[in-house]
Amino acid sequence: MLMARRVSVYAIYRGDHFIDVGTLPELAQRNKLAIGTLLFKASPTYAQRTKYEGSVRVYKIGQC
Repeated sequence: MLMARRVSVYAIYRGDHFIDVGTLPELAQRNKLAIGTLLFKASPTYAQRTKYEGSVRVYKIGQC
């Protein structure tokens, strides 16, 4: 029996403004960004290096 792979769902925000929600491949295609870029923007390192206002942030919101 094959087990279904769990897929993580992410949300993109620019400051307090919601932009998009979906899986990494969906977000990468719709927003013309690489998956690696999205993962970096979801990291604590990116949050420390940028100011909250005006920066694009990616948040993991759950799994399907």
